[in-house]
Amino acid sequence: MHSSQAAWFPRRILISHTLHEGLGEVLKGTRPDLEVRALDAADISATDVQWAHVFVGFRPPPQGPWQELRWIHCIGAGVDAFAFRTGLSPGTLLTRTSEDFGPMIGEYCAARALAVTQHLKRFAADQEARLWKPQHPTTFRGTRAVVVGTGAVGRGIANAFQGLGGWVDGISRSGTPQPPFTTVYPVSRFLEAVAGARWLILACPLTEDTFHLVNRDRLLACRRVYLMNVGRGALVDETAIPEALDSGALVGCALDVFEREPPPPDSPLWNHPEVTISPHISGLTTIPGAAEGFLTCLAEVEAGRRPALAVDPIRGY
Repeated sequence: MHSSQAAWFPRRILISHTLHEGLGEVLKGTRPDLEVRALDAADISATDVQWAHVFVGFRPPPQGPWQELRWIHCIGAGVDAFAFRTGLSPGTLLTRTSEDFGPMIGEYCAARALAVTQHLKRFAADQEARLWKPQHPTTFRGTRAVVVGTGAVGRGIANAFQGLGGWVDGISRSGTPQPPFTTVYPVSRFLEAVAGARWLILACPLTEDTFHLVNRDRLLACRRVYLMNVGRGALVDETAIPEALDSGALVGCALDVFEREPPPPDSPLWNHPEVTISPHISGLTTIPGAAEGFLTCLAEVEAGRRPALAVDPIRGY
């Protein structure tokens, strides 16, 4: 949709409300002129997709020609489920939520780091076994983190780590300086950036440029780094993680996202003692936040303007 395009007044709104039950009621309460179908993801049919003017959800519907819809609004932090290798029509308007997930994901990453320095997993196991085995915690203050992705999420992580006394550098496509990072490196200097880091945190969008950005060679070139992935699973070559752990390149990892969710039952990541898995919960969309982002975009569409939250289909974010 170009900024000068004529106003459009979509009225049939299809919502996938799995984990966001109540979003439809909020939209109807604010805009009673809208026709809203709010369904669990598994219950959305091809007929529902064909009925809709707009689809609102975290992931695409399981069936139906959603790639040809005129407008899709993503309520998650990343839009790759709709835009990355999906065959999305170039004529589809893809918008994203306005919600800032940085503070919540920053808390998640800080909690994972402190769990490591405070030996929480070890002490929990000792308690269960009724063992009394004192071990001094290590100090988080003064450790260095490298965050891949310097957008809102990356900045939230940097703020959280700096608040605990950490030192945070970033990696971005261009290496453009960005507060609050001490230094921002371009991707081409990845190994230089990671040298000496205690924490490596992946928080960038999934695009053709970032698919398997942290490949086997980059993983094995690390030196006793703790890896966290709160971006998308395909940012890292998961198959190389066990080797990197066993070689000492990684000393552990906290994974909130995976190429396949949930990971297959036979994945070695489930049982590795140095891997902490969580079910894609580091940054959760709220119903008020999801509603606000969509209604803001709707007002702009109705005014004939390209929404400020529209995704660049070339960049993928």
